Amino acid sequence: MEKILLIEPSYKNKYPPIGLMKISTFHKEYRKDYVKFVKGIEELEEKKWNRVYITTLFTFDFDVVVKTINHYKNYVVNPEKDIIVGGILATLLPKKLEEATGIRPFTGQVTCASMIGYLKHTGVNVDIQPLDYDILSEIEYQYPTGESYIGYTSRGCPNKCKFCAVPILEPEFKTTNNITRQIIAINERYGEKRNLMLMDNNVLYSSYLQDITEELKELGFKRG
Repeated sequence: MEKILLIEPSYKNKYPPIGLMKISTFHKEYRKDYVKFVKGIEELEEKKWNRVYITTLFTFDFDVVVKTINHYKNYVVNPEKDIIVGGILATLLPKKLEEATGIRPFTGQVTCASMIGYLKHTGVNVDIQPLDYDILSEIEYQYPTGESYIGYTSRGCPNKCKFCAVPILEPEFKTTNNITRQIIAINERYGEKRNLMLMDNNVLYSSYLQDITEELKELGFKRG
């Protein structure tokens, strides 16, 4: 069993760290690892961790992210190998972030566990794992949408608008097919939630829009 540390920098945000919540589920369910979640910079009693994951969000929080990464480099034996930095900022500014921290960021989605070094779990798509809501209770910060279902029915966007970062973050438009499985898993583990937050960029483009609508209605998200 490994010791896994999940870090979200101390910026203010409306949505909980979806990526870290999926990674937490992977480590707990598939590897039976010990997982701890921290928001911001803390001096932890446990000084050495097998792996540290640090998420990133908006590019205007660059300085906060860099300070956070450099702090937690002291909590692993080999920072270049044992720290994985991912998320929006990391995907948009990978070279700049590496220059500031010495850590090469992971860009894009973790669609296979082998992408983050777990070859024994090749074939496990970390990106579609149910969210681990338990980690949110480990911190004092309250997310306005922390008690909602959060998911996707599609990824990417066919439009290539120059002002938009989606073509970099999610270059391929595709329809996902796991929203029902994720909601059922969340209900079984944490109980039913009232609201559903869909993070799609352009679901109206999907040729499966009618199917998606019917699926959401069957799940209870409909008029009335």
